[in-house]
Amino acid sequence: MLSGISKLDLKRINRMQVLRTIWESGPISRVDLAQKLQITRASITQISNAMIAEGLLAEIGEAPYQGNQQDKLPKGRRKILLDINANYKFVLGAVISEQEITVGLCTMHMDILDKASMPCTDHTSRKEILQFIISAAERMMSNSCLTRDNVLGLGVGVMPIMIGRMRVFYKDGTLDFSELIRGLSVPQMPKVFCGNAVWLLSLANTDLQRGNIPNANQVYIHLGNQINISVLRPEKNEQEYLSYSYMTERCIVRPGGRQQDGYPAGSVRAQLSVPAMQARIAQVYSKDRTPFLYSATDGYIEHVTLEQMYQAVIAGDRRCEEVVQEIMQDWSVLLHNMVCSFQAQRVVLHHFGLTERGFTHFRRYTKEFAGDDIAERIVLSSVSEKTDFLAGCSLVLMKNFYLIGGTLAEDEE
Repeated sequence: MLSGISKLDLKRINRMQVLRTIWESGPISRVDLAQKLQITRASITQISNAMIAEGLLAEIGEAPYQGNQQDKLPKGRRKILLDINANYKFVLGAVISEQEITVGLCTMHMDILDKASMPCTDHTSRKEILQFIISAAERMMSNSCLTRDNVLGLGVGVMPIMIGRMRVFYKDGTLDFSELIRGLSVPQMPKVFCGNAVWLLSLANTDLQRGNIPNANQVYIHLGNQINISVLRPEKNEQEYLSYSYMTERCIVRPGGRQQDGYPAGSVRAQLSVPAMQARIAQVYSKDRTPFLYSATDGYIEHVTLEQMYQAVIAGDRRCEEVVQEIMQDWSVLLHNMVCSFQAQRVVLHHFGLTERGFTHFRRYTKEFAGDDIAERIVLSSVSEKTDFLAGCSLVLMKNFYLIGGTLAEDEE
């Protein structure tokens, strides 16, 4: 016999809806919150007042006057805005990538309070990575006079290329982070949460846009030695990214193009990964043929970035221009296919190393080869390379705050 939903479950669901609506919409009044959630004003008042008393929410002042909106309230009264209390608790995050380990501490609003990073090479051991994350997190907590009770959790995102090194394996078709969680779980630390960094970076990018979150599919492209793709749908399905990275790298963007073992000729991996783009420019790279680019990178081809290629073209390195044109043709094919395949309204670029000027050139090339419609959908990620740890922070906020309706009083649990 099926049992009905308990009062505790209903309360948790209502609180979860309130928290997520406030996060996605930005500060909002009780009246507007009731309308959005289709809950009575009396219920919203009761729920929000309890959450204010517990410290989860805070009243931040009156809403600005907008025409006739005040007609919904008794004469002379103004709407009071509610927001998540930024200092209710604090959040630790980390991301493990092939080039750098980043760790940081932030507020509930993802305002950064502290951060640290460590270079990562092929010789950096798992033990060294774990020790750095633990010691950096402990130091940040100590510097801010925080105990584990003041911190919601430590969220850790792992890039796919690092999954094997960190002893993360597939179990029943999903990633099993249990061994990594055990390695990071020490008595003085808060609860540890782990996930695939590709999806978490796309989630963090969205969470940083409070009140301006598009209700449409977004494709998130992370550029590195691998090219990883996450498709973030409005419902933010955690499992969506898994097959997209692998299949996207096998897509062909230049028939008969460059070869790479295990991939079709002219595949995304063979044409557009960072090593692939450096190998393409290496065909013309020299002190005589590309003087600007050679000088800017001190003669090291592995230092070449897409941004520097654009600068070299502007500076008159003619041999670079043809290669850059071909690279951008391939990027345009990929972007066009991503938009069409996933009905994406936005394509977010992460770890591309582009300045605003470089991004302007990227969009200009895309416009030339793929059209205005595709070019206008491209944006740079709100998460910079030095703040990747915000991906881990987003995981904690989602798993240990929004999806459980905040924290209920002990006597109710």
